[in-house]
Amino acid sequence: MNLVIARDEFIKSLSKVQGIVEKRNTMPILSNALLRAGDGKLEVLATDLEVTVMDNCPVDLRKEGALTLNAKKLFEIIREMPDAQVSLSSDEEFRVEIKSGKTRYELAGMSAEDYPKVPDVSDFKFIKLPAAVLLEMIAKTIYASAGEEARFSLHGVYVERTEDKKGLCMVATDGHRLAKVEREIEGVSKLSLNQSVIMPRKGMAEAVKILEGVEGEVGLAIKEKMAAVQVGDTVLVMRMVDGKFPDYRRVIIEGCDKQAQINKEALIKDLRRASIMVDDKARAVKFSFSRNQLALESRNQNGSSYSELEVQYDSEPISIGFNDKYFTDIMAVSKGDSIEVCLKDEQSPALVKLADDPNYICVVMPMRL
Repeated sequence: MNLVIARDEFIKSLSKVQGIVEKRNTMPILSNALLRAGDGKLEVLATDLEVTVMDNCPVDLRKEGALTLNAKKLFEIIREMPDAQVSLSSDEEFRVEIKSGKTRYELAGMSAEDYPKVPDVSDFKFIKLPAAVLLEMIAKTIYASAGEEARFSLHGVYVERTEDKKGLCMVATDGHRLAKVEREIEGVSKLSLNQSVIMPRKGMAEAVKILEGVEGEVGLAIKEKMAAVQVGDTVLVMRMVDGKFPDYRRVIIEGCDKQAQINKEALIKDLRRASIMVDDKARAVKFSFSRNQLALESRNQNGSSYSELEVQYDSEPISIGFNDKYFTDIMAVSKGDSIEVCLKDEQSPALVKLADDPNYICVVMPMRL
């Protein structure tokens, strides 16, 4: 391999794979990025066997070739290069000389043949949809998905067609809260989504990174047990999560006859005050609703807090405990000025709706106080 590449373009490509490379060293080669030079471009690729990111950079190609290099070290090296152009040349032992101006590095690599086989997306059928829509749907659900401590089927975002088949529905839950969003999407009938799927949390988080700041349309494809997001020359492929997602419809209860309209910024400020005195593990805050008033109380071994804010509420008084972070996470994805909290009784979950999005709903389970 022998080529010259623009430093800034190379940095952009390498930055896209940093979240993918394996840091636990279960397979040392997964700490590497695969570099393939040919046809006037350099393909930069990384995988952890579940999520794969591929990107292309134009290069001045002198000799084709392929190898793998430590992704983190290569990124650090290229980022510190002094000139706008960087040259890479490799020998038969996969050692790479990296030069820019009067700065030179040597970095040991590995054969591309040792790199795991990665998905071929050449026959994926992509539909087009606005980048902003896909980004918003992921952002409004991924925060409610479960971490590694929960059962495997909750480690992602559940995706299905809407009931009218004209759009997509995304749902995520960790067993304590749930977020659901629907959007109508033109051409969704062409998406190979014959049954619902669970897209992995890590893959969706990486999709957010490549979608942020993108204008116009992007591609989305589903094929068998794989899903792909295409943004320009960048393609992210993720393997679906195996498992059965819980019946989320059973959690969205009916009969919530107590509604409170709450100013978002006022609630954020009072929850921030209450969070100073919550127990770090449980994070329980007592919500006490009375006529046009909400009182927030928290307590830990160091003391307690109490604050009141005005709300629109005209039902019988009710007190119920919630994790403060669950509410702040919901409000973080809202662009509106207020939220609606719907309650049934002290033992039932709350439904939370956003003033600016009628197709978004959250469920928050109550806590014992």
